Amino acid sequence: MRFPWSSQKGFTLIEALVGVAVFVIITTSVYQAYVATLNIVHTSRLKVSATALANEQFEIIRNLPYSDVGVVDSIPNGKVPHIQNLIRDGTEFTVAITIRNIDDPFDGTIGGSPNDLSPADYRLAELEISCSSCRDFPSLRFTTHVGPRALEAASTNGSLFARVFDAVGQPVAGANVRVENNQATPAIIINDTTNNDGFLQIVDAPPGVEAYEITVSKSGYSTDQTYQTGVPGNPNPTKPHATVALQQLTQISFAIDETSILDFSSITDMCSSTPSIDFSLFGSKLIGTSPDVPKYSVSHITDSAGKKIISNLEWDTYDLTLTDDAYDLAGTVPLLPFTLNPNANQDLKLIVTPKNPGSILITVKDASTQLPLTDATARLEGVGYDTTLTTTPAASCAPPGQVLFTALSAGDYTLTVSKVGYREFADTVAVSLSWQQREVILSP
Repeated sequence: MRFPWSSQKGFTLIEALVGVAVFVIITTSVYQAYVATLNIVHTSRLKVSATALANEQFEIIRNLPYSDVGVVDSIPNGKVPHIQNLIRDGTEFTVAITIRNIDDPFDGTIGGSPNDLSPADYRLAELEISCSSCRDFPSLRFTTHVGPRALEAASTNGSLFARVFDAVGQPVAGANVRVENNQATPAIIINDTTNNDGFLQIVDAPPGVEAYEITVSKSGYSTDQTYQTGVPGNPNPTKPHATVALQQLTQISFAIDETSILDFSSITDMCSSTPSIDFSLFGSKLIGTSPDVPKYSVSHITDSAGKKIISNLEWDTYDLTLTDDAYDLAGTVPLLPFTLNPNANQDLKLIVTPKNPGSILITVKDASTQLPLTDATARLEGVGYDTTLTTTPAASCAPPGQVLFTALSAGDYTLTVSKVGYREFADTVAVSLSWQQREVILSP
């Protein structure tokens, strides 16, 4: 018996695999689109719930007596909690409420022309609603105005404005400002941020003499603050706690900017690392006078490799002194003092030499550029001593523009510094048995 061959053909294995792959790709794409649609719908529902929650909180605030429209222990002081965790539609939301008095320029402004003696014209309520457990849910902000129900009268308070700017005088928006008044009962604590003009304006603040402690900060930036007077170590601060007077405007400025990094290396003039060198670093900015109190003054020590990295430094002009028992400073690169700019990463080399009684470091600079001068000749003459050195580095890591005279006896010496194209400098130098330094400025 014969069986006829079928003329119909089946799928090959390759064709089947291709078909399955295409099916999987299409199915996956459809599933991802479905999931994305569900996420969008879920996020939209969360936003609807958050909006309804904001309207609910605004209605509560609007129905309060006007004297109670304020955050607890803040300015204006009221009965509204600053932070609340509320559950709506099975989701927990965090509601942060800030309420501020607003000085409307329609009837003048405090300290302006005309001077508004009752600057708290109305109140601005701002709600920020967030959800830490929600995926892809951005924080939402809502604002509303609440006006008084009666005519305004002359204020029994004052106003406090904090202005924040950077190293070049530009306003810093979004800076964190913490204001505390512990003289008030209950104590006033405000945590807020500056606006786009770098201002935080607190209108209708209770009067008080040096009552307001203010600290300004921002992530990645330096910090500025007020200080209490009469404190040991800084009895006369340059920026005391703020005073608010009756119907007066108090404005205080703060300067912050991005912090920087200093990378120190302690080496010899032949570039060999020298470990464990003690030094003291201090800035020129003062937080107090009579006596002078620098904002930054900290002792450091390099590690076993002669390295020390100091981070989070404020922009400033810095100087240092070597406090090591075994080594003297033979120079620095760059020269001291040096300027550290905001958001910088700067290297500084400490050239050290074994301690030698009666040492003096001479630094020679150009009068106009303040840069070190090489090829200058420095001659030091005294009883039984006459040595001439040049400011051109004689070793690979020797600092330019600097020379170190050593093994000097105590007494008076004549220092003469000259360079082609510059006026000669000559002066008497009193040398002691300890390390000292002298800066010489040459003019063309």
